Amino acid sequence: GQGQRGRAAAMVLEATMIALDNSEAMRNGDYAPTRFQAQADAINILCGAKTQANPENTVGVMTMAGKASSVVVTPTTDLGKILTALHGLPLEGALNVTGLQVAQLALKHRQNKNQRQRIVLFCGSELEVEQAALVKIGKKLKKNNVAVDVVAFGDAATLFF
Repeated sequence: GQGQRGRAAAMVLEATMIALDNSEAMRNGDYAPTRFQAQADAINILCGAKTQANPENTVGVMTMAGKASSVVVTPTTDLGKILTALHGLPLEGALNVTGLQVAQLALKHRQNKNQRQRIVLFCGSELEVEQAALVKIGKKLKKNNVAVDVVAFGDAATLFF
């Protein structure tokens, strides 16, 4: 009946890349025990919610600071893989949002093309980026139907609000 169809529509099929902030600023203790650990806890909850919403949803993780942005875990349904990856990541340099293009490429190569694409950017430090560069990335993501959520905390929270 009608109820079944409504429920199926609510189960969005999604591939999500979590772009985490592993910059030096994440050592800050304003969130206990550190910003980085608070971020890791939030990512655990988010990944659990995504896979519970639909068992076919996939989640990947990438770093956004240091010498270069890099994919740590390609989108997977294996939560254990993600939780393991969050341990021992280096905290280095500054946040670099041009890494969002790396996230977009990881999503482009997802196994299931029926999955909607989403990036969740965790941002706990100041962004040092030209507005024009952000607009360019934003337009590219929009053109490729990639939704973006920003979780701003710490230094970044004051920048967005």
